[in-house]
Amino acid sequence: MKPIPKKSKHLQKTKKLLNPDAEIITVMNTFHGLEDKKKAWLCSDIPMYQWYVENSKKYPAKRYLLVEWDCWCDVDLAEYFNKVWDCDLVVPSVMYPERDSWCWFSTINQLPESAVKYAVGVVPFCGILISNKAFKLICKEILKPEYSKVISELRLGTVATLLNIDPVPNPVPSRILGWRGVSSFDKEYKGRHHPRKTL
Repeated sequence: MKPIPKKSKHLQKTKKLLNPDAEIITVMNTFHGLEDKKKAWLCSDIPMYQWYVENSKKYPAKRYLLVEWDCWCDVDLAEYFNKVWDCDLVVPSVMYPERDSWCWFSTINQLPESAVKYAVGVVPFCGILISNKAFKLICKEILKPEYSKVISELRLGTVATLLNIDPVPNPVPSRILGWRGVSSFDKEYKGRHHPRKTL
């Protein structure tokens, strides 16, 4: 087993204080080296689906929360997701090609032909609450090779919509999702923080 990246320890620390019953499992990106750099970025979600397929019986749960390694959480997650706790797929926001201007909609043609009319983006790919039932159904479709060239946010939103699992935006993040610098988190504003990365 690979060591936990240092910054994922933010989640370990805050989980113990506010979400002591939640188990944190670190799933490492399986793409390495320069030749895989673009694929590692586009397919950062794939190892999570593979993990679920291989380990869902070992780690059974009614729902799973997908976050990135650099997040900081200082709120009770059941409270944070209170209004949408029983939904199958909860995301920070949903993007639709007929309504929203989002650069990744220019790659819709990379989706399988049967999925193009279901194109939907979920942004960002972090803080996603997914039921066990939805995770299982999505994994059966999303791991097919024809989705491999699509960015994670477009892949998940599209596959979920194709399977009639409409992504539901969480009404709470607009109030308590913070975008802070990578090096520090503003503790004055409680929330689940997903910092911007510097380029």
